[in-house]
Amino acid sequence: MACEIGNRTVLKFDTEDGVAVALARYIADLSERFIKEKGSFNVVLSGGSLIDTMRYLARAPYKESVDWPKWSIFWLDERVVPLDSKDSNYRLAWDGLLKYVTSY
Repeated sequence: MACEIGNRTVLKFDTEDGVAVALARYIADLSERFIKEKGSFNVVLSGGSLIDTMRYLARAPYKESVDWPKWSIFWLDERVVPLDSKDSNYRLAWDGLLKYVTSY
């Protein structure tokens, strides 16, 4: 459901799954737009629940439609731990998203 607050549109979802689908669609659309305009897409990831909420990007139709090799991924708040540590945001991103799309 969308509502207008001032000059902004606020989207409200009944479930986390609804948020995840909308986020995947939004990111895929942004990725396509910026790759067409600039030739690449830069994204900054943080830890927490964001990666899990992005999970639909690793599924059809987004997995196949996103031009993954043109993405540059940066970490906002990576901890000073080995990449394979359970406390690493990189590992969180790898386990939850990146390992499913790296063949592209």
